[in-house]
Amino acid sequence: MNVRRYRARDMRDAMRQVREQQGEDAVILSSRRVEGMLEVVAALEDGSPGEETRHQEAVMDAGIRGQAPASKAAWPADPEIGAMRQELRDLRSLLTRQNADNEAARWAARHPLAAECKARLVDCGFSEALARSLAGSILDDSTPEQAWERLRARLSGAIATAGTSILDEGGMLAMAGPTGVGKTTTLARIALRQIRRMGADSVTLVTLDSQRIGATRQLQAFAQMAGTQLRVLSHRRELRELAARAEAGHLILVDTAGQAPRAVADEPLFQGVPEGVRTETWLVVSAATQGMALRRVLEAFRVTEPAALVLTKLDETEQLGETLSVLLDQHLGLSFVSNGQRIGEDFHRVDTGYLTRLALQERASPDAEVGEEWEVRNQGSRATPAGRMVPGAGNPGDNAALEMIRPVGKGRYATH
Repeated sequence: MNVRRYRARDMRDAMRQVREQQGEDAVILSSRRVEGMLEVVAALEDGSPGEETRHQEAVMDAGIRGQAPASKAAWPADPEIGAMRQELRDLRSLLTRQNADNEAARWAARHPLAAECKARLVDCGFSEALARSLAGSILDDSTPEQAWERLRARLSGAIATAGTSILDEGGMLAMAGPTGVGKTTTLARIALRQIRRMGADSVTLVTLDSQRIGATRQLQAFAQMAGTQLRVLSHRRELRELAARAEAGHLILVDTAGQAPRAVADEPLFQGVPEGVRTETWLVVSAATQGMALRRVLEAFRVTEPAALVLTKLDETEQLGETLSVLLDQHLGLSFVSNGQRIGEDFHRVDTGYLTRLALQERASPDAEVGEEWEVRNQGSRATPAGRMVPGAGNPGDNAALEMIRPVGKGRYATH
């Protein structure tokens, strides 16, 4: 806001000065007599065309006459005017808040059941906007049980999911994301799932994370127990050579180094990989990340062009509603979730009903994935499923213990 003070003989003279200096859009804020003169304070909202337009006309006119345009007059700062401007800002902000509060109160009075559901959603960590949107579908003649069931169904249907056809068709699949969200553990979990379905020779593990020795040792221990290969690469261009030797149906899982949102590499991970090789990047995010930080992660990692999300650490979040409020505001779908440290048992295909009940702080357990337990024939007898957890395998400092694995298929990419 542009505020100026004028002195004139009378109000007509003051109005003339205001129009000449600030234009027709200026507003008189106050007037008073000072030492026999009329002092007027006038204001013009920022972005009003009056003064800027006149200044441009003056510059053009001066250019036509061949004169140097006069610079704008520098007006001294006035403490009274500064205080008045701040008071106007505070008044505007107060009126905006009061109007919003009054509107919310009127809505709650007209729809008490919906207002109760909205308050319950906010208590679960959902944003005000999302809670109001979800509660807006509640019918006034519903019972509380019907209302909550309708809300639960609507929330479950709003969670986007992503297909995982690359796991069946093969190709190169990379895990990207910030440090500490569980990319290496997720990679091992996907590898275990593939080995149980298609055999140890259907998977190759690759790591580009040369900074964390613990992560590489964890994958080395996992690969040794699983009977699969691990390739440690020092540069992304080595992925192209590896991709050129990839066979149809074979899955190459790539572990990347964690990156801070402000330092995400602009270069595509699979740049230069032959077009015939299918490539995907999955973004791994933690449910325990605060809402604003999660928004920054999703925005920063858009350059990696992720095809899906993996949501980890469901067991470590206090309010999943805050996480879902962010995820429902973007287009990426969820593929898998993890809710514990066990490699095999705590990794599941996304179940929107489970996530919804968890976010609403209701008792929930994920549905067991079909095919989680595999029966394998070995020389006419049944082999046991994957063995028990082995504490302390790999790096002793790792939170996730590695699971003893018995490869299930003798033939190449065999399924049972």
